[in-house]
Amino acid sequence: MRNTRLFHFVLLIALLALAVGTVSAQSDATQVVVPAGGSIQIAVVTDLTGPIAEFGLDIAQAAQVAQAEINDAGGIQGFPVELTVEDDRCSGDEATTVANRVVSNLDIVAVVGHICSGATVAASDVYEEARIPMMSPSATAAGVTERGLSVMNRVAFRDDIQGVVDAYYMYEVLGVRSIAVLHDNDTYGLGLAEVVRDTFTELGGEVVAFEGISVDDQDFRSVLTGLVAQTPEAIFFGGYVQQAVLLVPQMGDVGLGDVIFFSDDGVYGEAFLEGAGEAGEGAYASFAETPAGDPERLANFDETYEAMFDVAPADLGPFHYHAYDSTMMIFNAIDSVAEVDDAGNLVINREALVEALRNTADYDGLTGVLTCDEKGDCGAGSIAINVVEDGEWVEVEVPEGLVPAEDEEAE
Repeated sequence: MRNTRLFHFVLLIALLALAVGTVSAQSDATQVVVPAGGSIQIAVVTDLTGPIAEFGLDIAQAAQVAQAEINDAGGIQGFPVELTVEDDRCSGDEATTVANRVVSNLDIVAVVGHICSGATVAASDVYEEARIPMMSPSATAAGVTERGLSVMNRVAFRDDIQGVVDAYYMYEVLGVRSIAVLHDNDTYGLGLAEVVRDTFTELGGEVVAFEGISVDDQDFRSVLTGLVAQTPEAIFFGGYVQQAVLLVPQMGDVGLGDVIFFSDDGVYGEAFLEGAGEAGEGAYASFAETPAGDPERLANFDETYEAMFDVAPADLGPFHYHAYDSTMMIFNAIDSVAEVDDAGNLVINREALVEALRNTADYDGLTGVLTCDEKGDCGAGSIAINVVEDGEWVEVEVPEGLVPAEDEEAE
């Protein structure tokens, strides 16, 4: 009996020692510990089944290009990177659910995403509390980075810049003097529509209508019919491609076929060309200016992407370069703060990573040379305007100095 008790005691001590050893190599609220032979965990949160699923898939796949590149080069300090892709359906409610699932995994160190502004705002509050830094490639609403959050960063441009350029282009270049403004009632579409409305009015133009539409509807003819008597020269739509491809042909149905349709980065892409068909001819959409970086580097990315996924990135969405840069900036920040301990584990301090990502400076990315400001805005480049000609998006010339410098500074 005495020997049995001694055996049980020794076994208990051994189990406790194993448990203590396991805990010591586990992640917690202050740091992430990647055991030797393990991988660094990153979440990519995008839209895979919602209104801009093609855009979302493009973002996820661009992040995988960055993952493959870093792993082929030996990983980060010898540790490979593993991506967990999550679908938030471009929904604030779903984004909150996904964010809570992400933070429940203490081994995830950072997030590429989210894709839509409303979803990004909702999720970022969860990540702020959990101290998990995020870099959005595509959330453009101005308010995304205006809430004092230390974990929220983005490569995407700001809508209070995009909307100003849109308004100036319609007024100064197209010579439009009256517009109707429609929006999707969401953080992104509504915020952008408000900037266009206010800027166009300040320029001396007339906004004859400012109305929201329901994204659940398929028929917007009643809204559009109400605009006929207002005789707008252009309709600006703040929102996503799913509604735009319905609005454009229905404009023709109600007698607004000769009215200019002007929209945003949520519409710019192959999905609009395919969905709108001939009705999309002459439509305008803004997006980031074509990167002025090394053409060979951009071509190499495109070639790698197509080899990996059997589709050209531009055939899915416009944010692949932004997603690659977002992912690589996270990798660089991890590398700058991670340390290998005496046991061969990679230790990543969460607060140090939050600070390192926010302090990113002079990163030479596909979208330009990127430096994050105190709010987490890291994007580079100017806003471009594109028009549909012969079934293709064509970037048109934006006159130098279109937006006066004082207006840009005010924004």
